Amino acid sequence: MNYREDLEIKLQKVTLAIQEVVDDIYKTDTEKQRIISKLIEFKEAIISKGIELNIELEAA
Repeated sequence: MNYREDLEIKLQKVTLAIQEVVDDIYKTDTEKQRIISKLIEFKEAIISKGIELNIELEAA
């Protein structure tokens, strides 16, 4: 597996995790926002690493 494939898989996992949190009506808004913020930070770090490695990732 190359860097691009690895980063794309991680980006897809983060995107799916964000959607799961949004879909989970049992979590409080504050709890959702905290989790989403952490996931967005992780997603941005993956994209940043892709840029650093000169790999263009599709926004999901």
